[in-house]
Amino acid sequence: MEAPGSKRKRLSNHSVYLPNHVIDRIFTFLPTKDVISSSAVASPFLNSWMYARNLRFDRIFKSNCGREDISIINKIISGHLGKKIYSFHLYIPAPNRYSLFLQEWIQIVASKGIEELEIDLWFTPDNEDTYYMHSDSIDIETLRSVKLINCELRLLPNLKGLRFLKSLSLTKAPITPHFIQALFRSCVVLESLSLAFCSSPTNVTIKGSNQLRTILIRGCGNICLITIDDPNIHTFHYEGEIDKIKLIGPTRFEDVIFNLDTTTWLQHISGMGNLIEILRNVQTLSINNIFLEGLSPRYIDFEYKDMEFYLPNLKELQIVRHGLTYVNPWDIIIFVKNCPNIERLFLDFGDYAMEAGRYWNFVAKEKFENCQIEFSKLKLLKVKGYKKLELEEKLVNFFLLWAKILKSLIIVSKSKHLEIKSKDVVTVSKIVTISTYCHHRDKSSVFPKHTIF
Repeated sequence: MEAPGSKRKRLSNHSVYLPNHVIDRIFTFLPTKDVISSSAVASPFLNSWMYARNLRFDRIFKSNCGREDISIINKIISGHLGKKIYSFHLYIPAPNRYSLFLQEWIQIVASKGIEELEIDLWFTPDNEDTYYMHSDSIDIETLRSVKLINCELRLLPNLKGLRFLKSLSLTKAPITPHFIQALFRSCVVLESLSLAFCSSPTNVTIKGSNQLRTILIRGCGNICLITIDDPNIHTFHYEGEIDKIKLIGPTRFEDVIFNLDTTTWLQHISGMGNLIEILRNVQTLSINNIFLEGLSPRYIDFEYKDMEFYLPNLKELQIVRHGLTYVNPWDIIIFVKNCPNIERLFLDFGDYAMEAGRYWNFVAKEKFENCQIEFSKLKLLKVKGYKKLELEEKLVNFFLLWAKILKSLIIVSKSKHLEIKSKDVVTVSKIVTISTYCHHRDKSSVFPKHTIF
């Protein structure tokens, strides 16, 4: 007879044998830094780095190599013996020193079926310049994703390889309306376009692509106006000022982020009459307090009015509070009320207490306490930045009371020194799984789809 647990112990100590050629092949899929260190575990794997499929020479690699990075990168790329290179990520702190090498390196990786290319350029404050990347140097048929930082892409006519490109990301790059037109003309199957901190001397209109499904725009304040006129867009993520973006319907947005700049004027949001129609089909939505304030109830000509909107298809909502804000529990309740099919709700209370001023005390508090709204589909509520404050507790308990099928409540405290127990947040009788975590120790494994905030 074996002692109880002996079988489990024997199984846990059982090692799985893998032939050397299989281990060697596994190593080649690791990033450059890892495959080099892993190849030193045994003599049969000393040459694994020569077959690496993911060549990642990023900022971490640069910091470890110091001034010798050019010779090391050149040795690894020139000595590569494999038939395939999937990705090439290069961080260049001084582009002019690398220009000759860069063209040669791109030619080598292009000959081995490169699919993902990322060039991250960085200029010193006393040497701010623009690096020009001519499209013929990356006109590679196997390329599917290109990401350029501090680099101006100049599109030449009659491109052959880039017509298969599916994803393009530009950061800190000048763009023009002509560039957008040439882009869609050359990259006919482009599905995703990301513009971050880009600039333009004129307004830019994104229109003319039949395949584009995803647009990500962040911090493009140096562009007076970006107009989106494409009925095929499904994913739209925007971070910046609301008056810098113009959306022309009809649209099919299903996945949306509005992370508005604090300088945004609230009347710009309320004045966007087509905004509700644009969001009508959205299924996953993330907004910050600026957006929420723009759609919150208000007094107009001394008369209290709710903003009229209805999001019937929304399944997941994330609301994030940044800085000091006038958002109160009633604003959140009235917004969620107009999302009848919501199943997952994520609330980030931020650093500051919720507004408890005159508007709350004389108007919103009474409406909140007399409100009886059922959230018939809500199954998950996760609250981040909980500080044991009165209005936070009121809001959480409101959802516990009126979300009849709520299965899980997750509370994450603002401070690692703030311990939260179930009794601190629950004052109503409710059969629901309640989990609490401290700041930076969130092990719930439940997170919103959007992590941009």
